[in-house]
Amino acid sequence: MRLSVFLVVALGALSGCGPKMMTVDAGPDTSCGLDCAAQTRYGLLLDNCFEYSTDNGTTNTPPSLGMWVQRQPMTSDGLFELEGGVKSLVVEYRQGGQTVGTDYLGIKNGDLYLYRRIAGGQSVTFKTEQAITGVKWLSMSTASGENYSTSTTAFLSRDNSSTATVYRITTDVPTGAEKKTPLMTYDTAIKVLFGEMPDHGADPRRIYVPDVGFTVIASPFNLLGGSPTPHYLQKIRQVTVGGAGDPCSLGTP
Repeated sequence: MRLSVFLVVALGALSGCGPKMMTVDAGPDTSCGLDCAAQTRYGLLLDNCFEYSTDNGTTNTPPSLGMWVQRQPMTSDGLFELEGGVKSLVVEYRQGGQTVGTDYLGIKNGDLYLYRRIAGGQSVTFKTEQAITGVKWLSMSTASGENYSTSTTAFLSRDNSSTATVYRITTDVPTGAEKKTPLMTYDTAIKVLFGEMPDHGADPRRIYVPDVGFTVIASPFNLLGGSPTPHYLQKIRQVTVGGAGDPCSLGTP
């Protein structure tokens, strides 16, 4: 009996000293592109088309602006690969069927980043040394009353120059008029104010609603800046590359 008890205790002690089972983080679900949970949070699922009006109470026919999360038809994941193998979502902004701007957006640890912006045939890309690292726009938990900034280098295509840049984000409570759109009024909306020094066409203001996306966009669509007209969300629909139906910004409201 004593021998049996001794063996049980000894085996228990040895098992306690053995190798531990390690839990491996599988990472985000990338079946939607980059990160399904984050893309849903930011309204950036592939093929999403957001159509906007210049009035927060009435729709425009055709829409004043279309924002299209464009699936890349020649890639298996629908993403675009920037230099250095950086995977990104391509977001096109359209007016009257013409592309007026394109953003290349990334998601890192759930945070939304702007990697590159193209407008007027010119581009700005945000890098650390030679690596494309982007500037932070939002996090999964973004709320009103936040401030954060990204120190970066802006590479400009127009003259192949680079400039040290600070990109700032401030969030605030939107006004009642900013919460209202032709589609609906969003009580959970968050005002996002953009500041870039020096400025390379940053948006002065957007209204962001978690799990919906950008319900108001005010962008100059010009890397030299400007005083943009705000556009208010009037419809969300799906657009398929090469499929039937109207392109984003020309659909029926």
